[in-house]
This record gives sequence, C-alpha cells and structure tokens, in this order.
Amino acid sequence: MRRKFFIVASVLFVLLFVLFPDISSKGAENGLLLWFNVIIPSLCPFMIISTMLIKLDVTSCISNMFYPMFHKVFKLSKNGCYPAITGMLSGYPLGAKTVADMYKTGAFSKSEAQYIISFCNNASPMFMLEYTGIKCLGLKQPAIMLVIIYMSAFINAFFERNKMEGAVNNKPGSGGLRKRYPLIEALDESILSSAITLVKVGGYIILFSILTELLQNIVISSEIIKIAGAGILEITTGCKVLADTGLPLYIKCILASAFCAFGGLSSVAQTSSTLIGTGLSNRKYVFAKFRQSVIAALLAAVTFKFIL
Repeated sequence: MRRKFFIVASVLFVLLFVLFPDISSKGAENGLLLWFNVIIPSLCPFMIISTMLIKLDVTSCISNMFYPMFHKVFKLSKNGCYPAITGMLSGYPLGAKTVADMYKTGAFSKSEAQYIISFCNNASPMFMLEYTGIKCLGLKQPAIMLVIIYMSAFINAFFERNKMEGAVNNKPGSGGLRKRYPLIEALDESILSSAITLVKVGGYIILFSILTELLQNIVISSEIIKIAGAGILEITTGCKVLADTGLPLYIKCILASAFCAFGGLSSVAQTSSTLIGTGLSNRKYVFAKFRQSVIAALLAAVTFKFIL
C-alpha cells in the first residue's frame, strides 16, 4: 500500500514539474540556495567532528561530564548523553544521525535509541535565534524561541522515558569489538560519511522546497492554510512565508514555535534517511515530534501573552 502511494505521488510530482516548470525551477533554486548557504556551513563541521569522535571512541569523555544530570533528569545512560548534547547544539538531522551511528556500535539499547531521537533532534540554536527569532519575527529577545523549543523537547521526553525497557547500558562499546581507527583514517571516513548525509539532506530540501513553491502558487485556499502547509512541509520556507503575512505577531510566534518543534516533513525525511538499517521506528519519531509541536505552541501561547 505504501509503495503504491509513493509511486502515485512520484507520478503526480513529475506531472507538476511538466505543467509548472517555472514554479518548480524557482522552488529548486530556493532549496539549493538554502542548502548551500545555510545547511552546509552550519551542519558540515558538526557532522565531521561528531562522526570522528565516535570513530575514535572519545565520546565517553564528553558523556561523563553530563551523565550525573542527564541520568537523573532523563534516565539516560552515559553513552546516551553524547547524542543528546549533539542534537541540542547542532540541528536536523545530526541528532538522529549521531544516535544511529552510536546505536550501530552497540552503545545503547534500541529502546533508549528510540527514546533519545524523540527529543534530541531539533532545529539548530542559530536557526532559532537568528533566522526565526530575529529575521522572521523581529523579536527583541530571540532567546525566548530557543527556550520554548528546548523546554518543549524536555517536556516531551518525560512522556517517553518510562517506555525504555530494562536497565540503561553504561558500558562503552558493549556491542562487540570496535575497530581502532588511526586519526587520519577516522577523519577521512568522517568526511565521506558527512558528505553523503549532506547530499541526502540537500536532495530532500530541494524536493520539499519545490512542493512548498507549488503549494504557494497553485493551491487556491485561505492564507492560514498556505502558511500551515508551508510550515508542515519545510520549516525555513514556512517561517519565511509566515513572516511575510499580516497576522498579529502573537499568532506568528505561536505558529513559528510549532513549526520549529516539528521540523517539517523535510526534516522527517532527512531523519528517516539517517535511520535506515537501524530498525528504529519512523512512526514513533513522527508522533513524538507532533506532540512536541503541540507542547511548543502551548508554551508559546502562554509565554508571549506576557512578553509581547
């Protein structure tokens, strides 16, 4: 059933390409520029360094620093602390990629891996501060957006943490023998792995940017439906469309918070690509992100009521 759906969707996508080449080209151009100017500079260094640290098996040093607090609050193992931190400091889909890479080494259980990606995979701090908070919303205190998204992720974690089965695994490399990488080999493989992931991310961003452009120019509907559709498809374009509307700033802040917390279907697709071969559930991830977007919208509604 799923295969037939994607075949039909692909055929319709090609038809839209043929019928509306100008709009499709503009969407592709927007997606390509977004990937080249924003995604690569912000994600590439994080990806290379993070992957290299995993290959050199030095993530335990970082995890040990945060373990006492993270274990007490989130019930994470020592190994689980590193991908949680990485996801908070980077952006989609690096948190999920780090979880997938470490899970493949046997660093933690499947239930803990599923738990971690439910709250550690978020938009980057710079995206929420500079792009969403300042450029799109014009907030004098853009850090509020960052606090709201992090708080929604932490609250969301409490809905998931009791689902972990058994005791957490605090033994590094417990999944079996680990290859000992020379420094230059670890760097070389990290660059290659990061490049492959970035190309995948770029492809998804371009495709969803085209869909967003088609939605904005072809679909005849109310303004709020177009805004919601853009935000659900791709958060960068969704926030930009939201910023150009005449909605009150209070409503914009609530919607932007929900968009950033969910990440858009583009980030869902990017995350799914990093989880291939792990057996981790995309459906559970999507449900957790949807719940986080609702929590973020509620937090924004309360917070901005007293600030704006």
